[in-house]
Amino acid sequence: MMDLADIRKKAKADQKGATEAEPSVGRGSGRPAASIQGEPLEFDLEAMETPAPEPAGTATATVDPLEALFSGCGSLELATEEQYLKGLSQSENQQEQKRQWLTFELGKEVYALDIVAIHEIIKPREITDIPRVPEFILGIISLRGIIVPVYDLKRRLKLGTAEITPASRIIVCQNDDRTAGLLVDCINQVVGIAEDGIEPPPSVLTGHERELIAGVGRQDGRMMILLNLQNVLDPELI
Repeated sequence: MMDLADIRKKAKADQKGATEAEPSVGRGSGRPAASIQGEPLEFDLEAMETPAPEPAGTATATVDPLEALFSGCGSLELATEEQYLKGLSQSENQQEQKRQWLTFELGKEVYALDIVAIHEIIKPREITDIPRVPEFILGIISLRGIIVPVYDLKRRLKLGTAEITPASRIIVCQNDDRTAGLLVDCINQVVGIAEDGIEPPPSVLTGHERELIAGVGRQDGRMMILLNLQNVLDPELI
């Protein structure tokens, strides 16, 4: 039989053996280590939480979405300042190539004169007859002290005789040293016609009638007869 002292000694020995039999704790983990086939394994938590570096050459480059968008526009070229000024100059030249024409009516037809030759437009006034002149010359008027012959443009173009109405006007024109007023039925407006928009006189016109016509202009789908002012003002061209 064991006495009380032996029992206490044996209990302490059993307790010490049980403590040595407990599994070992991993380094700094505070958790018991796992084991395979009775062998303890230690886990390195810092190594587990830090991702392993990727092998060289396998890293994926980060692409900017805007850079990816514009990378497909390599063929797009913006206009330089020189190209812009050149295009602007060409546009202005096209505008300068347009001639300005004053349009008016004779009967139901639209005629036009180069605006450069137009001095002024006045209402009909008293006309003084003069003898021995072509029938298309109605007479003369005094315009600020200057004697100006007045042509019946309708009769000049062999379209009949003009009738003076409230819409009638006299277009005072000047060509070289010759000044004259042209009586027309009414004034329309000034239009710009490009040089390539002017066609030659119709082939049906012959002789002096053809010489009075400079060409046929088209503007916004309308056709107008452009007069040769130099020949219109020449009283010897009948």
